[in-house]
Amino acid sequence: MKIYAVADVHYPRFARSFEEALSGLAPPDLFLLTGDIVNRGSAEEYPRVLDAIQDSLGSDFPLIGCYGNEEYSDIRGKIVKYVNDRMILLDEKSTTVMVDGKSLGIVGTQGSLDKPTSWQKKNVSGIKDIFARRAVRAESLLKRLAGKVDYRILLMHYSPCIETCEGEDSRDFAWLGSRKFYKVLTNVSPDLVVHGHVHNATVFEAKVGATLVRNVALPAVGRITELEITL
Repeated sequence: MKIYAVADVHYPRFARSFEEALSGLAPPDLFLLTGDIVNRGSAEEYPRVLDAIQDSLGSDFPLIGCYGNEEYSDIRGKIVKYVNDRMILLDEKSTTVMVDGKSLGIVGTQGSLDKPTSWQKKNVSGIKDIFARRAVRAESLLKRLAGKVDYRILLMHYSPCIETCEGEDSRDFAWLGSRKFYKVLTNVSPDLVVHGHVHNATVFEAKVGATLVRNVALPAVGRITELEITL
């Protein structure tokens, strides 16, 4: 099974790099978009991203995504309308898709930070509680999928671990992800976690217990991440 994944396209900021990365790829079985797909709340750009994917790869595969911090809360309704039925966007929710007769359970969340940004502190009431609830919610959704699907994926924007943030200053991890998700991974052991947000990473893959974690941020990886999974 071939899965493509990408984050931090920030369309149209990295549009050229994204479109070049798509060029020459064969169609996948599943395509995952892990947040900050558009730049600074530019909801109207989302269909252009989907157009670029369809022009290069066709549309005979599921497209599933979660939101990043630049898909601001107040524009997510607009994104859903622009996207319509072209993809599934998961915001603290899960879905199950069938690929080659195998079931994949996918949980989507923006994720959490150990320390809210100064903007979040000023503009998002109760942000620390929101971050705490997201970790609990992700764990609950993954538990519900256990034993019901062949493969479980946690799709998130912020990082769940410091290992795939190497290349950044380790003191900045609190603004890149949350250690709360170490507990999530060790408690429920999803098969795969795909995240973005960390633009300057130099390590893109790590294992946390039995779970494979991949950083797929386009500015860091420089390409669409390709994952081959055997079920």
